[in-house]
Amino acid sequence: MLPKKSSHVKHVPDMYAAAGESSSSISVQDGLPSHYSKIVFPEYKYVAPYPKDYRVEIADGITGYIVSDSSLPLVDFTVYFEETNLPQVLKDEAAFEMVGSMIRRGSGGGISPHVLEDSLEFVSASISTSVGTFLSAFDINCLSKDFPSMLELSKKVLMDPSFDKNQLEIVKANYVTSYERRYETPAKVLAALKSKVNYAPNPRLWDANAAEYKAVTAADVKRLAKGVFSSKRIVFALAGDVDKDSMVVALKKFFADWNIAAPKAEKSKPAPLAFVRKPGVYVVDKDITQANITMNQPFVKRPHPDYYPTAVASFILGGGSFSSRLMNRVRSDEGLAYSVYSTVGNDYRDTAMTTIALQTKVETVDFALKLIFEEVEKLAKDGPTPEELSQAKKSLIESLPSLFDSPSSTASIFAKGELLGKSDNHYIDYVTEINAVTAEQVQAMIAKYFDKEKMTISIVGPVAMFDSLKPFTVIPLDSLEFR
Repeated sequence: MLPKKSSHVKHVPDMYAAAGESSSSISVQDGLPSHYSKIVFPEYKYVAPYPKDYRVEIADGITGYIVSDSSLPLVDFTVYFEETNLPQVLKDEAAFEMVGSMIRRGSGGGISPHVLEDSLEFVSASISTSVGTFLSAFDINCLSKDFPSMLELSKKVLMDPSFDKNQLEIVKANYVTSYERRYETPAKVLAALKSKVNYAPNPRLWDANAAEYKAVTAADVKRLAKGVFSSKRIVFALAGDVDKDSMVVALKKFFADWNIAAPKAEKSKPAPLAFVRKPGVYVVDKDITQANITMNQPFVKRPHPDYYPTAVASFILGGGSFSSRLMNRVRSDEGLAYSVYSTVGNDYRDTAMTTIALQTKVETVDFALKLIFEEVEKLAKDGPTPEELSQAKKSLIESLPSLFDSPSSTASIFAKGELLGKSDNHYIDYVTEINAVTAEQVQAMIAKYFDKEKMTISIVGPVAMFDSLKPFTVIPLDSLEFR
């Protein structure tokens, strides 16, 4: 038997039937809207955290950001060293790529790799190291009670690395395996093709080969590691269950004898990445059913006045997922791709690129590209609708809090921002800049930075299926590396 209805539950439609009124237009309680579509939300306002509220100065040339959070007994500590690191000759590229991992994996300070691993595992902690073109870094992640001991342990290892030969053989084997599998997926081939047809040769883009990885010695790594953690310029990010004042005292002590000297010979400055600027269609022949495609054009190096209006323009074109024009036309209307999107590069050290990318059946490549450029031309000619412009601004601004979704993210963003020269008001100005973008700017930026005539179109797929795209240049797979 069905249960009886509770006697105190009122049947709403019957309550208003006698009055001749529809229940859908009248609220049950005074003050409530009659329909969900009539709900009025307060204006969204978000004020990003302010860097100066977290910034501390430990010593001359050593600054950082401390974001305290006692919700979990964890600490994340990342130290960035502003150092130029670049091999001067191609034969050093393989060893240079291993420097970052070997400083940590090879252990040091009288501590063997196995002892270090056991010590970290016992307290559920981690220490990692990395070396890039412009920055070197190390990171400690541990329980707050273990942080003092992890500081001392990291100092021993990093100030006197030993580059254990057995660990080096493991690292070398990993690099050789990665090299042998570098083109095992269409996505990997496309990434290499994109770089090859867009960038001019540069030591920053050098690729080592399997023979060079196998030939690396501990002496090679040690030579290239000199000065990567020098004390010339240090910015750190500390977040978690820590007391700010106590940490300032502890870190002054920690860095007081951090005396790794920079190399005696001044390192050469990395040259900016330069573009080949040869628009056209470039194809790597691969027997697959789904063509992988990316379209790219040189953009800007930040800060630049075109960045914000182009970010809004790209959101409307293809960055706004299912609200974007490309997704609606190429996927929803025609079913040609699962995903199609556009992006704008965000780079403070080099000129970035704008991108349109998708995968589609090899039989529909020509049609998909035709639709994409029709949408580009339409947006450049007619501009966005008021609704599109409003939604793009709203979405970009409301995504801002996701950058600061954890204390660790907040501290790291501020530390990296200082190294890049961002102002303290950067994330406050972001909202102002986005809100100031006009429909006319969107038109102009689409025409300027998503111009078919200035784009390189990189495709991975069977060449025999692309007759309609001719003329195009076929790039052999074995010529994708920078040597």
